[in-house]
Amino acid sequence: MKRMRTFWLYLLVTVMIVVLSACGQSDNTDNASGNAGNAGNGGQKQVELSFMTTWSESDPFTGVYYKNAMAFEKANPDIKLDIETIPYNDYPVKLNTTAAGGNLPDLILMIGGGSMFEQIARSGSLMPIDDMMGNWKEDFLPASKIKEFNVDGKQYGIPGEISYATVIYYNKKIMKDAGYTEFPKTYEAFKAMVKDLKAKNITPISYGNKTGSVLLASLLSPLNERISGSGLYEEIKSGKQKFTDTEFMTALKDIKELSDMGAFNVDLNSIDNVQATNLFLSGKSAMYIDGSWGAKQISKDKAADFEVGFALFPQIEGGKGSMSAMPAATNQGVVLNAKLDDAKKAAAEKFLQFMYSKESYQNIIRDGNMVPANVETPADVDPLFKEMTGTFAGIKEIAPVYDVAMPATVVTATKNGLQGLTTPGGTTPEAVADSLQKELGQ
Repeated sequence: MKRMRTFWLYLLVTVMIVVLSACGQSDNTDNASGNAGNAGNGGQKQVELSFMTTWSESDPFTGVYYKNAMAFEKANPDIKLDIETIPYNDYPVKLNTTAAGGNLPDLILMIGGGSMFEQIARSGSLMPIDDMMGNWKEDFLPASKIKEFNVDGKQYGIPGEISYATVIYYNKKIMKDAGYTEFPKTYEAFKAMVKDLKAKNITPISYGNKTGSVLLASLLSPLNERISGSGLYEEIKSGKQKFTDTEFMTALKDIKELSDMGAFNVDLNSIDNVQATNLFLSGKSAMYIDGSWGAKQISKDKAADFEVGFALFPQIEGGKGSMSAMPAATNQGVVLNAKLDDAKKAAAEKFLQFMYSKESYQNIIRDGNMVPANVETPADVDPLFKEMTGTFAGIKEIAPVYDVAMPATVVTATKNGLQGLTTPGGTTPEAVADSLQKELGQ
């Protein structure tokens, strides 16, 4: 779940964003312009780029990016990266205050898209890179998978990886012994399988929803996409639809139905995702639902003879969604200060080309992360991870994840509501929808 914590940190500090004043930006000119630096190889003037990031060599989650950046510096001795590494948990507040004060460096890491990034981009603090996008062809880097870094039709960055919110991990042996040789293709068939597994005294799905975040991201988000398509959240925020309308209500009722039929472990709201993973790997549930980031832990902890299968959330018959779309968040994108002079802009373009190249993306895959680019999976990656990437090969578009798309107060209310829905004697779908509509203020 470390990947997903980005969403919550960003949402918590979004309300702190201060629109940058024109004065603050003019005071920042010296910070982002000029070709200052020492002479590089062959007497060339070295361009120095200041860079604020969370990447560090020792971090298991971002070390691959740091190593790619060091490889760039080695390959380009005329460009020096002046890196300021900020601890992960401190980064959103640091980014917010730095942007508000008009003190952004030349290069800025945006851990993910979302409201904070959008507000900084709309303030005029960042440089669009549309004139650089010819470096990445559509068949290599589809626009549909980098759209979280596009604001109002302008591209500001390119993500390094994709975190899919929903992967259904399943125990192949339990499924086979229960009579299932392939995973159900439709939601109705999926529910029938859940009922059958429960009747055979098998816990169908293990969930670790102690924080309230997992059900929201990995169950509500795909249900919303399959029922309504990718535009539901924007329609609710704009007032075109309501939480109390049929489409969102259907998703809440589906979660309640799954809970009532005994689809989940009874302690789902009191254990975390690590404990839920252990239930799955110990053979105490047929399935485990979490994001794509969960594959690393499963691969590390599973017994040698434990066979894991991967499945996408099934299609809902009559729904507006598509099996070629999945809720996901893109992250690890570098954006540029709007005040870069020509020399720094040219150096920054080289940096982006290197960091989001075929070779760099393959290094990111080797580290156990999925990427937005269409690149061949290297032969030396973990076999389990390679199998999972094959499951997602048909995904052409990323859909919004609920807790990234919605305001922070609504997200908190939804977490509480879903925990109530999945607690015996708890709340109702209607009560949850009413509370969310009131929280939205409409």
